[in-house]
Order: sequence, then C-alpha cells, then structure tokens
Amino acid sequence: MRKFCLIHLCLLLFVFQCSSQEDKDLIPGTKITGDPLGDVLVFLALSNPPCQFLTSENAGVTFVLREGQTSICSLQLVNGTLQAEKSGKYQVQSIAGKQTLSSSKCNSLSFDFHVKLKEGSTELFSSQNPTPSEINFEAGKQYQIMASGLVDPDLYQCQGRPVSSAVTAYRIQFQKL
Repeated sequence: MRKFCLIHLCLLLFVFQCSSQEDKDLIPGTKITGDPLGDVLVFLALSNPPCQFLTSENAGVTFVLREGQTSICSLQLVNGTLQAEKSGKYQVQSIAGKQTLSSSKCNSLSFDFHVKLKEGSTELFSSQNPTPSEINFEAGKQYQIMASGLVDPDLYQCQGRPVSSAVTAYRIQFQKL
C-alpha cells in the first residue's frame, strides 16, 4: 500500500513540475477536462478500477470475474467466493491491507491484513507473496477468498486504556489475459 501511495505521490509531483513548462496534453491531442491537474486525477481514477467490497453483508454472494479487470477489496475478516464467467488464464495480483492499533500515550502497533485465493484446500495465491501470478480459472467453478491478519482491538490496551483501530483494505485484482 505504501508503494502504491508513493507512486501516486511521485506522479503528482511530476505533473506539478511539468505544468510550469510547455503545455502538453496528458494524452496527445486530447484534453479530458482542460485542466492539467484535473486530467491527471481523472487518469488516475480510470487507471485504478473501483473495488467490489467484500463485507459481512454480502459474504454469501459469489463475485463474478468478467472480461477486463475485476478488483475485490475488504476491510473485514470475512471470506467470500468467486467464479469466472469464462474459462481462461487470469493475472492475479494483490496489495495487503494494514491494521494499526494506536493510542495517544503508546507507540502504534501495525499488523498486515492478507488475502488468499484457494480452490478447495489448495492455495492458488496469497498477498504474502504479492508477485503477480497467472492462474487458470474454470467457468462456473467456485474459488474461495480468505482473509487473515486482523486482530481484535479489545484484546489490547495502552496503560489500562482501550486502543483505536484503523484498517486499510486489502485489494486482490484479476485481469483476463
């Protein structure tokens, strides 16, 4: 997640650096909004597809992998299922989430929040090894999305006081090849 934020920050700094120089379109010959900074923000939003969030309310619903990209995110320790609309090879990559426990009088504790993709008892992919993988999916077959790594903040205290918990979502992304 830090790498993702760092890349976006560098891109924004690059845009500000270049904006004072000669005016060039983000996409040659095309202006999206007419404002260079606005164009970059639109481009960033379009390049990172929105997530379908896995929650305790929709944990029983099967997510469907379609043509193009599909992203699934979660802030909760819930498991879900997915299936491919069409059989074939998909590139799978992920970003682990993070949980941070903090209090005003103590150092913060951070825990990684991971996602695994399984077929039955076989692990196909994990955010613990975030290198993109190519996986063959069969249409209609069920695959499990399993989360791990969140802790109960009620089990932690700082000098006898409760701590607060902040969670950033994990993201698992599928691209049909």
